[in-house]
Amino acid sequence: MTAPTINRLFSRRITRTLLTPHPVEHYIRSLGVTWSDDSTGATVVSVDRPVPDVTVLTLRLPAGVDRPAPGAALQIGVVVNGVIHRRHYSPVDPASREDRLATIAVRRHPGGVVSEHLWAEAAPGMRLLLGDPVGEIALPEERPADVLLVSGGSGITPMLSIASTLAAERHPGRVAWLHYARRAGDVPFADRIEELSRAGVDVQVVETAGEASPAGLSGHLTPGHLESVAPWHADATVFLCGPEGLAEGLREALGADRYSDVLRERFSATTGPVPEGDGGTVTHLLSGVSAPNAGTTLLEGAEAAGLRPKHGCRMGICHTCTAVRVSGATRDLRTGVVDTEPGCHVQICVSAPVGDVEIEL
Repeated sequence: MTAPTINRLFSRRITRTLLTPHPVEHYIRSLGVTWSDDSTGATVVSVDRPVPDVTVLTLRLPAGVDRPAPGAALQIGVVVNGVIHRRHYSPVDPASREDRLATIAVRRHPGGVVSEHLWAEAAPGMRLLLGDPVGEIALPEERPADVLLVSGGSGITPMLSIASTLAAERHPGRVAWLHYARRAGDVPFADRIEELSRAGVDVQVVETAGEASPAGLSGHLTPGHLESVAPWHADATVFLCGPEGLAEGLREALGADRYSDVLRERFSATTGPVPEGDGGTVTHLLSGVSAPNAGTTLLEGAEAAGLRPKHGCRMGICHTCTAVRVSGATRDLRTGVVDTEPGCHVQICVSAPVGDVEIEL
């Protein structure tokens, strides 16, 4: 076959591909590239919808990509209408899993772009983008002696990974887990929870709007719940993942000092407004751009100046946007605390300048 003929055939293939609506997998294959060449993506192996609002996906991770530590999350990218949306999901698997598979659960939220898309479209063979592992908590390599897990709703996933890992390792210490859900029937992975109970983990699923658990627990978290499940909790390492109401209940039950030691994963960041009088000139050292910031986050200010900093959740959860503040002061909008330490790493999506700032962007 002559070179001109090959060129014409290739041109026709490209034209036909571009004019036909297909999934992104088709476009890649039409160019002779296989997904196994791509180390930044994961393949959906199986899909299950065990309860009315949860999509459970089993993913095959590419070679060379490690599963996050128990409790940490995978950064998942989903293409919806030509736009990449990134979310973070904690695999529920124990650390001992060695088959390059990872199971995540996506709770369906009304109006949620990614959760609604995966609920409707997820199927074996779908490709998802992968980013770096993220998260605020993870089971340390040196395992704590006693562990208390507290979770609500979607917070079940990191706790399930931590509990499953400890059970698989025959952890010699005490492990208890309080999980809060509106109804027990809303909880996915009921079979895995039952296995953990048989393996020695004291798991209590507490209905906030239903019947009492076998231990007589119901409603929202109270000091009595903690005493019932883990009377030894004063000396335990406590992990928390759940909504703000659950966090406040645990704070009240433990007291502020003890609560400060809790290892917490957040669903979202609660931020306040930028106080009047904050703001300044932000010098982006790597790009050489200086711009006034009259009272927005460093991320929003950089974008307004024409920059495109790397970011993920925009809520202070994933740490994708972290950059070095070389000089100046910034306010953490989640806590209101102003920090002036030179060379400090800050999350630019939840930090605002207080006066002039130099940052490595």
